[in-house]
Amino acid sequence: MGCGSSVPVEAVDQGDQQKQQQQGGAAAKNGSAADKAAADAESQKAKTTRARRLSYISNDANGAAVNAPPGSAAPAAPNAGGKSGNTRARRLSYVTNDPNASPGNLKLNGEGEGGEEQDMEGGDEPAVQGQLAPEEQERRTLRVNVACMSRAGREPGFKKTNQDNCFAFEKYITEDQSLFGAMDGHGPHGHLVSGYVKQHLPIILVNHLTLEKDVKKALSQGFCEVDRSLANSRIDCEFSGSTAVVSYLKGKTLTTAWVGDSRGVLGRETKKGWEAVDLTNDHKPTAPEEKARILKANGRVERLVDEMGQPMGPYRVWLQYAWIPGLAMSRALGDVLAHQVGVTSEPDHSTMELTPQDKFIVLASDGVWEFISSKEAVDIVAQYESAEEACRQLVDEAYQRWLTEEEGVVDDITAVVVRFVHP
Repeated sequence: MGCGSSVPVEAVDQGDQQKQQQQGGAAAKNGSAADKAAADAESQKAKTTRARRLSYISNDANGAAVNAPPGSAAPAAPNAGGKSGNTRARRLSYVTNDPNASPGNLKLNGEGEGGEEQDMEGGDEPAVQGQLAPEEQERRTLRVNVACMSRAGREPGFKKTNQDNCFAFEKYITEDQSLFGAMDGHGPHGHLVSGYVKQHLPIILVNHLTLEKDVKKALSQGFCEVDRSLANSRIDCEFSGSTAVVSYLKGKTLTTAWVGDSRGVLGRETKKGWEAVDLTNDHKPTAPEEKARILKANGRVERLVDEMGQPMGPYRVWLQYAWIPGLAMSRALGDVLAHQVGVTSEPDHSTMELTPQDKFIVLASDGVWEFISSKEAVDIVAQYESAEEACRQLVDEAYQRWLTEEEGVVDDITAVVVRFVHP
């Protein structure tokens, strides 16, 4: 997740400087005083931290929100090991149409001493954990604690760009709504596509979820609109695109929409132990309904053939008479060429009413799911009370399995862990 925009320091008026230089010796003292005043003002502005499009959340051990204005650093909450839990939260934007709501009511895990921002070790994407103010928590029928982490993959001999992205809004539109998402970009400009979806989809969905009573229809409209917007953007999407899995929580109703192979799973605690409830299923071109749509659009679903004529790798989507684009999924955002042969941005949906036994959800890219099953992911997250620690452990475990299974090659890994706090 990338940092938000910073507040530019106002430039010194060049006309004033020239005027001062042209003044005679009699005005030297006045010029010196003006220079000193300008320097003092510049020093004062340097103390101001960068203002960002962030939700400010607190790491306070007692769960109380710290009243800090946007752009200021929230105080750190030391943990048992004495290490600061502060990490940099990036583009966790505050989205609401409540005229009385203020982003200042939410706090950001603070920055390091002296304003230095702390990244996670190894260039990992930082984790974010947040809480609403106590009075807002009381109005919610269900509270949430959330953490996000994205870690770049690894290719020996190459510096790999992380094409994954994610977002998390504990408070979205109103205090009883939340929105979470994970995206996995692919193709030469996949990182730009997933970043575009992360930046625009939550904003686009505000209007649709506000005006449309049917949540599934609203989510579909949002996915399709961001796809059209991508096609008209400056990003080259001919061979690039992104998956997306988005969960929208209103009250106790959880609705998930997705395209591609990024997945969502719910952790449910039962008398027999932990149960994994899949919220999604991968959009593979071999699925009967998906394949029929692709063939109807004059596309092909075949495996790539090597020099010896032997099939290799997964089934992919191709043009009728050319071995392009080779997309290994039947639904995605972007991928303009693949959309000409049946690939669609229309999402599938799942809806469920949460019960006290439903403890958390995990949304993640296929970097997690390649070597970790839904049940294993639930078992890992269930071991930790902290959403942040659970998210970190899940990503680290996925990373280690890639190293073991693929001899040093690792895919980008992104996870969003949302813990439910039932009343």
